[in-house]
Amino acid sequence: MSSDKPQTPYHELVLVEDFGDFAYLTINRPEKRNAMSLDSMNRIQEAFREVKDKKVVVLTGTGPSFCAGVDLADGERLGALEDAAGAAGAHPWTGVQQAIRAHKAVFIAAVNGYALGGGSTLINNCELAIAGESASVGAPEMGFGAWPMQAGPSAIKRLVPKHAAEIIFTARRVSAADAYRMGLVNKVVPDADLRDEALALAKHIAAFDPVTLDWGKKAYHHIQNLSWDDALDYSKYTSLATRMKSATGGNGAAGFVAGKRGPGQGA
Repeated sequence: MSSDKPQTPYHELVLVEDFGDFAYLTINRPEKRNAMSLDSMNRIQEAFREVKDKKVVVLTGTGPSFCAGVDLADGERLGALEDAAGAAGAHPWTGVQQAIRAHKAVFIAAVNGYALGGGSTLINNCELAIAGESASVGAPEMGFGAWPMQAGPSAIKRLVPKHAAEIIFTARRVSAADAYRMGLVNKVVPDADLRDEALALAKHIAAFDPVTLDWGKKAYHHIQNLSWDDALDYSKYTSLATRMKSATGGNGAAGFVAGKRGPGQGA
């Protein structure tokens, strides 16, 4: 059945706002509650490349939905690509998640409303997340007889086991307050304050050294899969590399001891 709602032009499927050292990206397909069609996935990859030099990227959605997951109505095109990807590479939505992890920026999810299936995957793959108080998060796939291909693994990797099981096996949405309790998001704010809170956090992080942020993001993800001893070794390597390559030339700690405070360190 065709929709009477106007379709969003390709170049507007993801809107990019430039704030200097950080960017604000908005998934903009309100006629489909920001469900991700193949065109949307291609456009968001373009948007990531447009902000490749940013220190921080905020990701949000238009209207009452953050992201309603992968657009099942685009299933024929996505299915053909998924079949081809079995031997040749990743599903397009998997490619989006990989691009977030590979991007040097720290990603902040500003969760405004529904975040379902692939939308919850976006939250889990962003390093930080702030939710508006009306947000709700879930993985509905089990309810229609499917394993949540990406929402499942991302929940298992990010949440304690019982919370991941609740998301996966009940197929129910959880409120913003419960998402905070489960560790899905870092903070819940009034809906009207969500954009300002996300921008303030992005500005705060963007004040830090770009090399340290880049290497720090790599370490954050890599260390999660290491033993304690290997994690310490990798952390030592990261610390040495950032001291050698950062703009402070390794003098930031000495400055701190001398009473000088860097960005975000307070008085």
